[in-house]
Formats: sequence, C-alpha cells, structure tokens
Amino acid sequence: MKYIILLAFLLINPVTQAEEVEWKSFFDGTKTVHIKFTDIINGEYSVNVVWTPDDGYGPRLVGPASISFLKGKGYLFSVTVEDFHLPLDELKKSGILKTDDEGQALEIDLHKVYSMEYNTKSFNKISLLNNTHNYDESGSREQTPFFFEDIDFDGKDELVIVDFNSGQRGVNEYSIYKPTYKYGNMYNLVSVEPFNIVDQLSTFDKVNKTIDIYSSGGSCSNSNQKFKLVNGKYTLVELTDWDERPTMEYGYVCTESVYDFIKGQKILKSTSGSYKDFETGGRIKLGIKYY
Repeated sequence: MKYIILLAFLLINPVTQAEEVEWKSFFDGTKTVHIKFTDIINGEYSVNVVWTPDDGYGPRLVGPASISFLKGKGYLFSVTVEDFHLPLDELKKSGILKTDDEGQALEIDLHKVYSMEYNTKSFNKISLLNNTHNYDESGSREQTPFFFEDIDFDGKDELVIVDFNSGQRGVNEYSIYKPTYKYGNMYNLVSVEPFNIVDQLSTFDKVNKTIDIYSSGGSCSNSNQKFKLVNGKYTLVELTDWDERPTMEYGYVCTESVYDFIKGQKILKSTSGSYKDFETGGRIKLGIKYY
C-alpha cells in the first residue's frame, strides 16, 4: 500500500519534484580560468586574463580577475578587478561555458588557455564621454570588461576597468587608471575625486569639461555632485540635494536644494519643492526660492 501512496504523490506533485533540483554549477568561485584575447587591443596590447568566476549568484559568472597587458613579447603591467564579467555569448563560443538541460555550467579543462576575440559586437563597446555607458532600463548590461578613453580631457587615454553590477542600484562601477611614462608605458589607479567614485549613473560633458556624479537613495533622497576642470584640476562646483519632508498642507514634499562652491565654501543658491498629486500621479511644483 505504501508504494501505491508514494506513486500517487509523485503523480500529483510533479512540480514539487522539479523544484527540488539543486543548483550545482562547475564555477563555484574556486575554479580559475585562463583566457587570451587573440587580437591587439587599443592598437598596441595583447591581453591575458586569469579569472575566478562564481555562478552561484545573479548575475551569472562574476568574480575576481587579474588582467595582464603585454606589448610585443614582454610583460608590461597588470590590474586586478573584483567583479570581472564577460558576455555569456562569448563564453559559450570560446568553450568556457557549457551547460546541461537545466542551464547549469558543466566541467571544463582548467589547464587549457581559452581564446577569445575582444573586438566583437558581443562586447557592446561603450563610451563615458558619449554616455553610452548609462544604465539600460531594459535590464541588458552586457558590455566590455575594460576599455581606453580620455575621460579627463588631457589628450591621453585612461584605462577604464568595469566592476560588473557592483555599484548602487546594481549598476556597474568603474576603476580609472591614468597613464604614466615615468617607468615606461604604465597605468596607475586614480584615487582622487571624482574619478574614484565614477559609476554607470555618472555623466560626462566634454564641451563644458564637467563630470556629474549622481547618488541614488530613493525617489527623493538623492544627490548630484558637479565637478569642473579648473586650472588643470577637477573641482566640486555645484551640489544638488533632493530630500523628502512631511507637511500639513501637501503631505510629503520633495525639496531640491542647489549649492554653489566658491573658493571651497558651500553656498545655498536656491530651494524648490514639489508634492505628488495622487489624482493624476504627477508632481505639483511649489515654486523656487532664491537666496
């Protein structure tokens, strides 16, 4: 009788049985993969990557890596990144990602060096200056893991390393490396603002030589820092703060305060407010008070 009852349970609950399949990916954060890009990058570098991906979280296959840049036959320099990622299509084409019927990654040969082409459409080349790096509301964030671009407008390309989905609101963060020629063609990590706080929500204005660093804390708990190139140095020139406060007349009001920075002093420029109209779903402006 117990066998008949067990059979009946399995027939009645097929979904329950399917849901109990345990996720077991070969890439568990302990396997090291060796990758070689087959083409010359930025017109001069051969690039190799040593990567330890983890397939246990979303997004898939993100983990620490060491990226080595070589020129000619000799080693030149390397950088490290905590959240390295490559497009899944490229991983499949190279043979790094092989999956079973449940989509779980299968075992591969870790002694092999896997080849991959860098200059392909799969890497979705981006530009900070043209703001093609901005967050895609469709949810597609596949893009190149690193690139070269003159983002401080000094005529020399910086090396931009992408930390995939590691920033605020799940966007990408960027580590900026500036070229130095003191010991040959090398790159050093920039640790000063605004270049040490750049992410996918930042915007660059090449014409006005400004960089906006946006911080998102919610619907009305945000800020934007505007840095401008002045006498060869980026300086904070404006801060916009958004904050929410309760009122008796309008309910919660979203206030916008704009500050100028003059000789390092923070000076209130203007304050405005708005509240949500629940009948229309829009916001009603209360006007602007200038100081």
